[in-house]
Order: sequence, then structure tokens, then C-alpha cells
Amino acid sequence: MAGKEIFERERARLTQAHVRRARGLIARDALQGAGLELADTLCQGLVLRVRRRTGKWLLKLRTGSQTLSDMETLTVAAARLAAEHARVAVREGRAAGLGTDLAVFAEAQRRGLSDEDAIDAAFPAPLPTQTEAERRRDGPWEWGDLIDLYLAHKLPRLKERWAVQFERHLRRAAPGLERRLAAAVTLEDLVKVRDRVARERTASAAADTVEAVKGALDWAWADHAPRAGLQHVQFPWWSKRLTTAWESTPREHTPTLEELGRTLALAERHRALGGTGKEVAPGMLAALWAVVLTGQRAGALTGTQRSTVKPWPERPGWEVWTWTAKEMKGGKAPKPHALPVPPEALAALARFRVDPTSPYLFPSRVPGKRSTAVGLSQYMDRLKGKAKAGRGGNVTLRPEADLLAAHGIRPWTPHDVRRTLGTFLDLEKLGGAGSAILAHKAAARGGADAERELAAAITLRHYIHSQRLDLKAEGMSAWVAAVLEAHEAERARLG
Repeated sequence: MAGKEIFERERARLTQAHVRRARGLIARDALQGAGLELADTLCQGLVLRVRRRTGKWLLKLRTGSQTLSDMETLTVAAARLAAEHARVAVREGRAAGLGTDLAVFAEAQRRGLSDEDAIDAAFPAPLPTQTEAERRRDGPWEWGDLIDLYLAHKLPRLKERWAVQFERHLRRAAPGLERRLAAAVTLEDLVKVRDRVARERTASAAADTVEAVKGALDWAWADHAPRAGLQHVQFPWWSKRLTTAWESTPREHTPTLEELGRTLALAERHRALGGTGKEVAPGMLAALWAVVLTGQRAGALTGTQRSTVKPWPERPGWEVWTWTAKEMKGGKAPKPHALPVPPEALAALARFRVDPTSPYLFPSRVPGKRSTAVGLSQYMDRLKGKAKAGRGGNVTLRPEADLLAAHGIRPWTPHDVRRTLGTFLDLEKLGGAGSAILAHKAAARGGADAERELAAAITLRHYIHSQRLDLKAEGMSAWVAAVLEAHEAERARLG
């Protein structure tokens, strides 16, 4: 095995004269053995190692030696600067990139930059690390910041059900881009997001994600451009260049009374869906019935509070359910709404043993909480046999499969009931009552029947008149009777 190289060694306060001496030794081929090491007494560890054909600046440390540059590249003063910065880098655990830093320093010296500029180029002072809160307050935003901050701004302005869906659409644009600066996200990146969502889900889901992304970028560009890093973007390129070929088509599902009655009968029969054996909460089953019996929007209906339900003295056994304009939401100008509910409907709902101490008519299993429109939609999905994704990649299957399809029921959503109710009451010449029940604006169409439907003859208290309760009651009586009749017929047919 070859022995360790032995260099002749000298210690001195190095100057350029030592460099000239080293050049002469190399030129005359005057070195003996491995060569000569000139150790600097001013900078600890700095060594000029001279071999027969070359000279190099080295920094000797306890952990080993680090080559700084060729002898001809750095002056003695520059070599001392490089050595000190290399020592600090090793001490702070930044040795991995040290070779590149030293090469930059040597190149800057070769190009004639001043020592100060060469140090700045090769060993820039590390910037203090921003906290997430500081970055979101001051910028520059990362893509994940933009998504989180836009959702915090947008979700409180959306209905509960749509808010859940909107967040899902926008967060699909996050994977792989979260730590990218928002200003650095390109059209190519967003097209890849669009195509991925379309491939993994559906074209309509991709369109929803694209619209959510464009909304987020519009908000950042208009209201927070400096923090988002978009202050130099003169035109929102995403508005015209990020597109989808998919166009929505309005759904016109109108389930028949028979389909609604058959669904209610199936829901009562199959209270446990899936392999867990866990039955649907009574409040959720009651909410499904209430949607069919009243035709009200699921968001407001599932949040109905007991304190807002009043008896109707003029009609014994009836109740009046009320909602504020805020609870109604929806539409351009939501207004308070009241609905008279006949005794037959109340008796049908009373069969489900919900918690009587809950502040809500349709409570969830969690004390003090209510059923929700989202939960109702998920319940309908279970009836349709849709599997449920769980934690850790687990999936809850539905052994019963699609109960609706198996019994000849076309897919329908809670909102579709409103169309059926309106159509039914139109055929019963109670279209005005249907509009009032559904909180639609009614307009006189002429004729004696239209006048009656529009409550021109109602003479009860102002509240009853303003809410057209008598008119609504006429329509509710006809509709509830038809639903209960359909349910009884379908339950008998199912055996």
C-alpha cells in the first residue's frame, strides 16, 4: 500500500511574494518529494499546497481538507476571505453546497469583481426564515397560501352545501403546487391540473375546479396583488386562456309521485345501508320525509328550529313553520317565509323518534347538532348504492347496491321535489299556491281562479295575509294527501 504523501512544510504570513516563489519552483521543476505546503499564520488552516506542476489553495479543518481554488485564481487576500466563509459554512452545516459557492467566488475574482461583490455573489447572507403567518401577511404568497386565504374569504359568503363543494373543487388544484410561489404558477401548470381532475373524476368536476381557480386568481389580482406577487401582471391571462370544453346543461328531473312514495317506503325498509349495520339517524329519515312533504329547500328545512314552529289557532292541529330571510338565503332577494303544515304531515313525521329536547326539528346523532343538506345528499347517495371513501384508503361498500334503480326509480335529488310539487299543483289549478309554498314570486295571470290563487279574498290577520297562509294551506292539503296516498300504495306494492 502506498505511503502517505509527505510535504515539506513552512509557516509564514503569506504574501504575493510566496505565490511568486511557488510559480518559480514549478517553472524550474525544483520541488523535491510530494511538494511544498506554505501555511498562513494569519488565517488558521489556510495552506498553499505546491506540487511539481500546480498550486492550490486549501483550508485544513479537523474534519478534513477543502479545496478553495487554483493558486492562480485567487490572491492571498482573496484566499483568506474564501477560507473564512468556507469555515463558517462547514460550521453551520452548509458544506454540501460549498463547492459551488467557492467556484462562484473564484469566477467572480477571475472576472475582476471586487472582493465585496465576489463575497456577495458566492456567499449571500441567508435571509431570515418567514413564518407562515408573516408570509401570508406580507407576501410573497405561495399557491397554498392563495388557496387557503381565498377560501377563508369566500366560504362565509356561500350556502353551507355549496361551500363544501366549492372547497373541494378548489383544493383539487393544490397537489404538487402548494409550495410554488403563486406568481410562478403558469398556464401549463393549471392546464395540467384541469386535465388531471378530468382524468381522475369527470369533465364537469374539471370545469368546476377551473372556475374556482379563476375566481381565486381574480380575487388575488384585484385585491392583494403585491402580496400575491401579481402586481406586475397587466392582464389576467387566466380569464381567457384557462378554459374547458365542457358546458353544463340544466337538469330537469321531475320525479313522479309514485317514485317519491316508493323512495320513502324503501328508506323506511332499509334503515341500515352497508356492512356496518348502523341505522340512519331518525332525524335524517324525518328530514327526507319533510323534504317530500313540504318541497322546501333542504338547507333551510334541515335547520328548522322548534322555537320557530307555532300552532295555527284558526286551524286546530296545524302548525306554521317559519324561517328568517337569512335562513332562506337563495335567490336575489330572500324574504322571511312561513309554511302551514297539516296534521296528516305532522303525524307522518311523528313516527320517527327524534330527540325531543333538541332545539331542532331534525336533529343529528350528535347532541345539539342538526341534520344538514349535505348529510341528506349523502343519505340519498347511500340509497343509490354509492360507496363511501373512508380513512386510510378504506371504502364502505353498499351490499344493497342501487336501491332506487333496482325498484325502477330514476335518480332524483331533494331539490327536484320542488319541481314535482309545482307541477302537481299547477295541474290541480293551484299554481299560485305552489308558488307561495315554494317562496316563488307570484304574478296574476287573469281569471277568477287566478284571483283566488293569489289570495285576493284572504281577510285574516295581516301576518296571515302577508304570508298567504290560507292559500298555502290549500295547496299543502292537496299535496300532502297525494304524497301519503302514493306512499301507502307503494308500500303495499313492495309487500
